[in-house]
Amino acid sequence: MEETLGNKSGILYLKSKFFLYRLVTYFSFLLFPIWIQKTTELNKIYLMLLMLLYIAFMGAQWFLLGKEIDHRLKIYFRVNSSIDRIIYRLILGMSFAIFYFNLLALLPYKWSYNSFWFTWAVLGLFYSWPSRGKIIQESVSSNFSEYKHLDSFEKTVLFLVILIFIISFPGIPKLDNYDALKLYFDPDERISNFFWSFLSMNYLPFRRYPELFRVAMGMHFYFVVFGLFLLTFYGLLRYFLCRRLGLLGVFALLSSWSFSKFIFNNYPACIQASIGIFFVWSMMWAIKSASYRSGLFFGMIGFLLTIFDAKNLSVYAVGLGILLIQFLNEKTFWFRKQFLKYNIIGIVLIILVLVFKDFATVATYKGFSLFPEVLDILQRKAFFTLSWIGLPLAIAKILADQKVIFKSFHIPREKLIQFILCILILLASSKFLGPSIGGTLALMAAVTVFSLIPLELVFQTMARVRSQRNIIYLLYILICLLDSHFEGRVKIFIKFIDS
Repeated sequence: MEETLGNKSGILYLKSKFFLYRLVTYFSFLLFPIWIQKTTELNKIYLMLLMLLYIAFMGAQWFLLGKEIDHRLKIYFRVNSSIDRIIYRLILGMSFAIFYFNLLALLPYKWSYNSFWFTWAVLGLFYSWPSRGKIIQESVSSNFSEYKHLDSFEKTVLFLVILIFIISFPGIPKLDNYDALKLYFDPDERISNFFWSFLSMNYLPFRRYPELFRVAMGMHFYFVVFGLFLLTFYGLLRYFLCRRLGLLGVFALLSSWSFSKFIFNNYPACIQASIGIFFVWSMMWAIKSASYRSGLFFGMIGFLLTIFDAKNLSVYAVGLGILLIQFLNEKTFWFRKQFLKYNIIGIVLIILVLVFKDFATVATYKGFSLFPEVLDILQRKAFFTLSWIGLPLAIAKILADQKVIFKSFHIPREKLIQFILCILILLASSKFLGPSIGGTLALMAAVTVFSLIPLELVFQTMARVRSQRNIIYLLYILICLLDSHFEGRVKIFIKFIDS
């Protein structure tokens, strides 16, 4: 009897501690950045740091929402690496948040404002409410198991990736008018009002503070859109390459001066092209997941694609058709039928986007030259010249996989076929519909993948000689760093902070 009472008091203490810790943390991350920014005149760097905390809070809510949808719908799936689960839940949660915030945006301002705060109050209590399952099973670090296994070299590359990503920030547009900000980020008016309504609701506490709202908009497009792009690109690389080369690939792409140049010169085109990598990764993930319920996520990817450009509907439709006819052809007819059924929510949302889209504003086709774009990318980064070797290697692996010379080259042939086919879909879309989803940034990502294939072959050949692999890895880190224009990025970033 005494032991039972002791157990009850122990679990009561754990539940109380869990509830208070979660509740204080939750509302601190939500309210502290809002209160400080509204009541205090801050230096630009502190203003950005606080806004980053607010964005991180919103990102955490998308993740938790995606996780809750998994739990409620009993969606179980296989992943290639732990980072896939993070990407999946972030994008799934964000997609449903876009839909929910658009519903709130239909209400009068007072009602939408009160509903905004009511939503976070309810979610704060829900996520903080203690249960045995949450106390025993939930852990923030459990979602980042990929990081636990990084060695010193990989942690160094990860640090450099974060550092270069921060100092490559293109700045915040000096526009206080909401419509002017929309035109700055989307001059061709490709992006649906669904997305702008989502941003207005997501940053509702700052909506009547023009200075804070433009900071929020500028940071959202860079840290959320391009941050998700890099995270998704790493997840994509892990389908072919080891963790070490996956990190090197992200570092090579980010350290390319072309990355910063393209963002500075054509911010809207880079936003559009980053969405293309979401599509490629989602195709690979849907195949790997081995669950027909993954159709829900793929439908929401179609929703996101259409939000950013109505023409992307063709990319989603072709991708869905190829999945059902080719990539999932080993599954039963019932499986494919269920997969299609779970796409219906996304398809309904796509129809809503198209119904409310003003097609008079859809940008006309401006032409797209593939080879000049690729040559320009290759000339700007020495590392990318390896793609001249990597592409023939990938094709040879596909065509002659059973040859003795390729039997020790352990890159999945099926994954290479899937990746190349997805890239061809993006290129065809760019050729016939205009350089949107398959623009320069997507091309850079594809070139980076092919540049890493020869290194993967070298690393597999030298599997037992770790010290020599470390030397080669360090050499390529230095090559990427030396032609990254690091000092130029730092000067531009400091100039932005001081302005």
